[in-house]
Amino acid sequence: MTDKKSNITHDDDLLKAAFADVKPLPAVNRVELRPPQPRPKVRPVHDEQESAPDILSDYGEVEEVTAETVLSYCRSGIQNRLFKRLRQGKLLISEEVDLHGLSVKQAKQVLLDFIQLAYPMEGCCVCIVHGKNNRSKRGQAPVLKQYVNHWLLQHPRVLAFHSAQPRDGGSGSVYAILKTER
Repeated sequence: MTDKKSNITHDDDLLKAAFADVKPLPAVNRVELRPPQPRPKVRPVHDEQESAPDILSDYGEVEEVTAETVLSYCRSGIQNRLFKRLRQGKLLISEEVDLHGLSVKQAKQVLLDFIQLAYPMEGCCVCIVHGKNNRSKRGQAPVLKQYVNHWLLQHPRVLAFHSAQPRDGGSGSVYAILKTER
């Protein structure tokens, strides 16, 4: 009769030898479809001549919105089919800007610069990430979201905008169709 204990030890040694060069798979089992976007560049205050002119008003009534409020706007003349594709997130995103962590003043200038420099192709849109203010005190309104809504309504290049699909930030971002510069 063979010794069961010696067979077990021998089998364990064989198994360890067989798996000696095996490396475990990474813990994250997800593919990143889009590379992370670079942080927006905030221009110093003294660089005013290079910045886009401030054509937006901070005064007047800024509509109060919650973190989950869906932002939506469409100028007259935009085809219903195009606006529906924007709402569904079916338009190609040509450019994106992230305003997280910026003050209202910084975010306004970054947004103005972005809209001025953005060159969306026909049938494309841009994505503006404003966040939902989730890291602030409970019950506090999302300040940047309110101002982005207020500013986009005023900007002459903005033809339409709508809160993004969950894959692109949900109610923490908006898709926007911009008028192409001629």
